[in-house]
Amino acid sequence: MGKIISRNGEYWDKERDSKGDVWHEWEAFLKIIPVEGQEKAEEVKERMEDFVSAQEKRAYIQGYVDCVQALWHMGLLKENKGLKWAERMDVH
Repeated sequence: MGKIISRNGEYWDKERDSKGDVWHEWEAFLKIIPVEGQEKAEEVKERMEDFVSAQEKRAYIQGYVDCVQALWHMGLLKENKGLKWAERMDVH
């Protein structure tokens, strides 16, 4: 994890942020709010980190799906018995 969303909506990675400016701002922010607010802020940050992680995992898996579909459309993959593309399935 280690990622949060900054005020301008950009993603920051604590491990890759060499300056640590975002983390200094975060620590300073936590110091100026009451303890109850600090706990809530940390909880919100953790939820945002989880959300970002889920988005990244979805994008990663979608990349695999796109590659498999491209290979299939190029004729390099064949459809196995019992396995069907989602667009061919009747899900109604």
